[in-house]
Amino acid sequence: MRDRPKTLPLSYREKKRYITFEILSDNKIEIEELIKSVWSQTINFIGVLGVARTNLKFLNDIYDERKQRFVVRCSPKDVEFVRLALALVSEINEKRVVLRSLGVTGTLKSAKIKYFGS
Repeated sequence: MRDRPKTLPLSYREKKRYITFEILSDNKIEIEELIKSVWSQTINFIGVLGVARTNLKFLNDIYDERKQRFVVRCSPKDVEFVRLALALVSEINEKRVVLRSLGVTGTLKSAKIKYFGS
């Protein structure tokens, strides 16, 4: 048998929140463009240390191109900072956009059911 490192018990793991956003725009936005502009905007607003503290992560496999919806993961205490930073995004690759927060969930499964219908 191989010695594997033990995983942390659930009580020791850091909690997460999943925020679902919708892109309101006349043009279709690619996920790569979205990620670049959102990272730059959040770093400008919160700073590098603040972004590291929020544990912000894009969940690329959940991006819905047809509905223009995506999910980001962050820590529970920084949900409002992340929502504010993403709400300040007004342009993606010289295209006017509005990022609207649809809601916050505690599990990825409930985010998929509520906002993506799957």
